[in-house]
Amino acid sequence: MFYKKSRAKVGGKYKWFPRACVNKHTVNTQDLGEAISRKCTVTPADVHAVIRSLPEVMSFFMENGNSVHLDGLGSFYYKLSCAGNGVDTPEEVSTEQVKAVRVQFIPERRKKNGKYCRVLGERVELVKFGG
Repeated sequence: MFYKKSRAKVGGKYKWFPRACVNKHTVNTQDLGEAISRKCTVTPADVHAVIRSLPEVMSFFMENGNSVHLDGLGSFYYKLSCAGNGVDTPEEVSTEQVKAVRVQFIPERRKKNGKYCRVLGERVELVKFGG
């Protein structure tokens, strides 16, 4: 993963931080389907069809109050954002307080050498962009 130097204002002073560089080419569903098909016996078209149906199926289960766990990836569930609009009593709680419904993602983790680490990102090596 590439990074570059970035300046940001913190507590009234500017500080320098490493910032992740993201490639301008986004990997799309077709790219994923072709890459996955090279790792198994399924055709790119079949993988593409499964990936395309995944959001609808996940949404169905999440709308019914379930979290969705994908082995090796992590868990997804809906979270309500009320943007600080709390009320004083349980009787006052209403859907009017909800400003957004968000998808929460928690990457899967596994124990390695007595410590937990996230599966996504465990093999990331940082390389300075441009040299």
